Amino acid sequence: MKAKLLSLMLFFVVLTSLKAQTTVPYLEVMTPNSVFINWKTSSGTESKVLYGKSSSNLNLTTTGTNNIWTDAGYSNNYYYHSVHLTGLQPYTKYYYKVQTGAYVSPVYSFRTMPSPGGAEVSNKKMRFLIMGDNQLKNEPRYDSLVIRAKRKVEAKYGVPLNEAVDMVVMVGDQVDVGTLDHYENVHFNKIKAISPYIGISTIVGNHETYGSLNLTAYKNHFHYDGINYKGINSGTEEYYAFLAGNVLFMNFTTEGSSTLNAAQYTWGAKVLDSANVDPNVKWIVSLAHRPYQAEQYIGDVSTWIRNTMYPKLITSSKYLMNVGAHHHLYARGQDKNKPVYNIISGGSAWDQYWGMSTEADYDDCQKTICNWNYQIMEVDLVTNAVNIESYSIGYTTSINDWTNTTTKFVWEESRLIDQFYRKTGQASPATPSFTNTFPSSTTLPFTLVSSTYSTTTSEPYNSTQFQISQTNSFSTLEKDILRDYENLFGKDGVVYKTKDIGAGVDIFKYTINSGEIPNGTHYVRVRHRDRNMNWSAWSTVQTLVITGSTVSTPKIVTDKIEYINSESIQVTYTNGSGNLKDWIGIYKKGQTPGSGTTSTTWKYVTGASGVLNFTVSTAGEYYIAYFSNDGYTELATRINIYVGSIPVLTSNKNTYKNKDTVQINYSNAPANAKDWIGIYRVGKTPGASSPADKWSYTTGTNGTLKFTGLTKGYYYAQYLLTDGYTGVGNKLYFSYGDTIATIKTDKIEYNLGDLISVDFQDGPGVAKDWLGIFNKNANPNIDPLINYAYVGGLPKGTATFQADNVPKLDGEYFVVFFTNDSYNEISNRVYFKIKSILTNLDNDLIENPDLIKLYPNPSNDGKVSIAQSKYPIDKINIYDFSGNLIFAKEKTSTETSVMINHSLPPGVYTVEVISEKIHRLKMVVTEE
Repeated sequence: MKAKLLSLMLFFVVLTSLKAQTTVPYLEVMTPNSVFINWKTSSGTESKVLYGKSSSNLNLTTTGTNNIWTDAGYSNNYYYHSVHLTGLQPYTKYYYKVQTGAYVSPVYSFRTMPSPGGAEVSNKKMRFLIMGDNQLKNEPRYDSLVIRAKRKVEAKYGVPLNEAVDMVVMVGDQVDVGTLDHYENVHFNKIKAISPYIGISTIVGNHETYGSLNLTAYKNHFHYDGINYKGINSGTEEYYAFLAGNVLFMNFTTEGSSTLNAAQYTWGAKVLDSANVDPNVKWIVSLAHRPYQAEQYIGDVSTWIRNTMYPKLITSSKYLMNVGAHHHLYARGQDKNKPVYNIISGGSAWDQYWGMSTEADYDDCQKTICNWNYQIMEVDLVTNAVNIESYSIGYTTSINDWTNTTTKFVWEESRLIDQFYRKTGQASPATPSFTNTFPSSTTLPFTLVSSTYSTTTSEPYNSTQFQISQTNSFSTLEKDILRDYENLFGKDGVVYKTKDIGAGVDIFKYTINSGEIPNGTHYVRVRHRDRNMNWSAWSTVQTLVITGSTVSTPKIVTDKIEYINSESIQVTYTNGSGNLKDWIGIYKKGQTPGSGTTSTTWKYVTGASGVLNFTVSTAGEYYIAYFSNDGYTELATRINIYVGSIPVLTSNKNTYKNKDTVQINYSNAPANAKDWIGIYRVGKTPGASSPADKWSYTTGTNGTLKFTGLTKGYYYAQYLLTDGYTGVGNKLYFSYGDTIATIKTDKIEYNLGDLISVDFQDGPGVAKDWLGIFNKNANPNIDPLINYAYVGGLPKGTATFQADNVPKLDGEYFVVFFTNDSYNEISNRVYFKIKSILTNLDNDLIENPDLIKLYPNPSNDGKVSIAQSKYPIDKINIYDFSGNLIFAKEKTSTETSVMINHSLPPGVYTVEVISEKIHRLKMVVTEE
């Protein structure tokens, strides 16, 4: 994730300080009839655009607004100009230039969007570039991605960029922090190769919310709050929707509060309902920075997208794809039932490789590839076919493999790494069948064998799905096995390459191993999926009777544990006896079945496994029990549920400083006597043996409680019922204190190359909590990061910066703890020194420069140094700080100067020059 190395080139610094403080134009909110043109200057309030349909006749002029902004740490003037061109014609090419005083830009061109549905599109194809995280300021990754994408588009389609591509959609983290410096130098300057020609849309990522200006900078720079679809307007830059041809893009934020998410859902549902009946909309694409699924840093996804918004989106037959980012790689999967794709377009930001985090192979993710990437999405307006290609522009070689590589970056010229598509009107694959014999009974292991894939189309197969159930309706599943023809997951030799763990797997067979399912009668079926995401019908159900396996234990589960009054309560039971007089009942909390006590409601089961649905109209706490043969002998563990109003907790903020008053608001509460709200440290579970840190009774259905006197830490608030410990509604998490976590290093002074160990405790335990090393006087929100290490999502432990991930130069540094991939410091800073072990070397460069020279010194990774001697040089050796010989060059003639093409990572080295005598010099290598 975080950059490991810092550019120290003086030349780069000089260039940066001398460059003109004017950005090229940046186009946004492109519609059939309008566009915003923005640019930044260091002086001048004039905001003028001259434009027309001919490059030689810019006969129209529009003026706009100018805002002058300031920011801590930004030393230049920041004049931001915005001109809104209106009254334009659909799908028409315009030429323009911008003017601020004496500054007049070159002439650029753009093409407006077509009318809804894309009637004016001459070749009947529209294209969109999809790009993810930018973030990095001091490395040439994202600007290289932009240039390569432009080059690929123009070579592939043979026309200028804005005649081949209609829009760029970006998926958040356009900056690393919300500062004027990053908007100018990370977002605008790194995309300048395409920003004057194509309209760009962005969304909010987590990094937009950090820095001195946080989300204010995002809202100031963009104009999304005026966008509407079918008159539905969000009124905010944080989420919005627009129609481009026949594709509706729905842009969501994953960084919102519960209140904002509620409003976002209402807005999204209205947009979706309108799109479903809009004949101009053929496809719907959602974009949200945190993804729907991820196989690295598992759990670091948007649960709001996954559990709330996505279930609504997937009800639409027009829904094509969800695009996320946040994870700095490429991934692609598809919904298990619907023909909907989910991808991660992780751009080219901080490195993310195998082995850096907790990882899992998921059914709905077919491939994860650790490459810098972008996508070209092409939509055929006639056939309604969509084709999406993903391209790699390179990756960083493993930091554990420096001695076997010659460069830090491995660049690729837009190598195709994935391609997927959707076509309408395609026939589904043929219905499969089982080809093996099912005996009257069998012991495990047993192999299910599907028939060969068959289809009337040219579509190859993509997936198979086997299901095993104790009911022939498959209302309850024992096994659900979905596999794809390829499964790219995990390290393939080196951490930056992915292995196909599906290679060689016959996905048309599945072996049930011994003990995998219990004795009894089971039902099995299979289906096939093609690469157009169409499923076949399910095969004929086969009966499988297992003997000699495990004895099953009856079990009941519910679809959830909190229900509103009269809501359907779904109870799934499995591994029963099959006795038709077995039954399931719902009782009030505290009641004892039998002895004249009547259940609130009950039903007989219909077999050994199945599903029953109940409703309860009276609010309260209940439990569900599974009984045997018309009696009161319980077969399974009870399940406690709650029925009634489900409270919602909110707060005025989620980060409190020392001595702040914590404010917890509650609404829609059940308002029982002695309901209460408890404040607990993260990790504690409410109970008699685990008292609340603070608590107070509630009054009524809505209200506010205030708490003081907390000690520093991470907490959550929970609504609890009637003086007990049954929690209902959401847990509200917050932090209290200025620096909560504490860290310490194992030493305060290290030799170059030493491992640096950091003990940490009282962390929040978030998947992407991390430790960062900075120069002594650095500001992490402004100055470059030197090294980083994730802590594995743990609240306490020890993290180690390995020898290949420590500062490469002697000096003074500090390490500090950050949470959730941010630059929000949550701990004390620990300062330490790095000292060179090369202090006692002979250094004739200083003592006798007429005898021996080494220049340039310092030098740069990948460049050439020259060793020059007064006498012929017999040999040159270079040693790293551990004393390992890593370079040697023998005499080839009577040379007195030798070029050293060292290709070394930044650090300090010993150069041994043998010329009449042995001279040893210290050589410093910095990064470009």
